[in-house]
Amino acid sequence: MQRTEKPERLTRGPRNWGALVLAMFIAGVMIFYALSVAEVARRTTDWLLIGPGAVIGATAALWAGIADIRASSAVEKMVAAGRGEAARPVILIALTGLYACTGPWIGFDVGTAIFILLCLLVQGERSWWKLALASIGGAAAMTWVFVDLLMVRLPVLLF
Repeated sequence: MQRTEKPERLTRGPRNWGALVLAMFIAGVMIFYALSVAEVARRTTDWLLIGPGAVIGATAALWAGIADIRASSAVEKMVAAGRGEAARPVILIALTGLYACTGPWIGFDVGTAIFILLCLLVQGERSWWKLALASIGGAAAMTWVFVDLLMVRLPVLLF
């Protein structure tokens, strides 16, 4: 008689009530938007696409929230493994926004050097001489190209 292995039963982790709360909030926003459109609509065509779209979106959000209340341990392991990798693009986008917003006050040259340094650190570079060469050299080269060669007026502090 052959023995077959029993399929491993997926254990479930703790309840994730935040997923349901977020889904309820998203569904509420969609319904509120649909009601506000219906309130100010002049004709049927103004709300004809918004109403059904909001109902479908709210239903999908609630469905996802209910499904995510209790995620399996396999899903939780996968999410934990990819969490560090998934955060990098978000951090880089935030750094780009911060770089663009602070440029007028700290200067293009200093801001670019700090931006390159932080981006390299986020991507995993730890060698101090590579960090210094890339950030200072890159900022100096870009400042020289834009300010001196292309004659673009930029706020600079050092170069």
